[in-house]
Amino acid sequence: MGLSFLLFLLGILFSAGSLAYAENGIKIKISPDVVKQGEACRVRASGLAIFTSLSGEFQGIKFPLAPGKGGKTYEGLVGIDLDTMPGGYPIKVSGEDKSGKMHSGVHRLTVKRNDFKTQKLTLPPRLVDLDAKTLARVDQEEKRLKTLFLEFRDERLWNGAFLQPVQGEVTTAFGLRRVINRQAKNPHSGVDLDADGGTPVRAANSGVAVLVDELFFSGKSVILDHGWGIYSMYFHLAQARIQEGDKIAKGDILGFVGSTGRSTGPHLHWGIRIRDARIDPFSLIRATKNMFE
Repeated sequence: MGLSFLLFLLGILFSAGSLAYAENGIKIKISPDVVKQGEACRVRASGLAIFTSLSGEFQGIKFPLAPGKGGKTYEGLVGIDLDTMPGGYPIKVSGEDKSGKMHSGVHRLTVKRNDFKTQKLTLPPRLVDLDAKTLARVDQEEKRLKTLFLEFRDERLWNGAFLQPVQGEVTTAFGLRRVINRQAKNPHSGVDLDADGGTPVRAANSGVAVLVDELFFSGKSVILDHGWGIYSMYFHLAQARIQEGDKIAKGDILGFVGSTGRSTGPHLHWGIRIRDARIDPFSLIRATKNMFE
């Protein structure tokens, strides 16, 4: 075997090694590493390179990452919808360094079944069966919300851990499956917090008010866009004190607890969406604790 051929082989091995590093040079850590249906998790990425851009991908949907304190690690959020099938799912992170070289890494996330409860109710038909006019209104409002939750703002408006908007006990848990008059209804996609009427409702984090309106089921409603595809919902308010387009700081008063819409008493329905995934709000509080610090 000639010297030139050996040099040729070494060149191929060196190139392959560089390519392998470039494609697998990003280390990924997910917290928690095993996630239940309807929970949020934090994705932390790091590598030897200095990245000029970095993004992640989960189930074909991209999500952004931002540098943490010191700029050595990058962090992002992934939401696991409450109807996601249990199993293993790859999370991929890829980025470009200053020289234009692409780096990537893959980590397998385990989604575990959540033990959502079922509630069976029997109610008078007039409270369950909607007339044609009301059905048309409800359908229009659902389409409006669906369109809203699919909109994506690349700018991150929130910072630090999310806050509970009112300090009350959970009266209806996230993910509760309701069967009313033997008909399966949509699962409860938020949490109901017990609070007296008139209690101030505070913003869970900073953002922009993208909906302030009265809807059939949720009554007087406020929805905040926090950027990165994260939305928070505040329903059944007695009164809203903000307007659409307002910039909101974490802890600002959005309105006051009430019982408007389809409600049996004063409480706050608090919901979270991440890229349209329905998420337990308390899991978002846990996932964002000490984030970017």
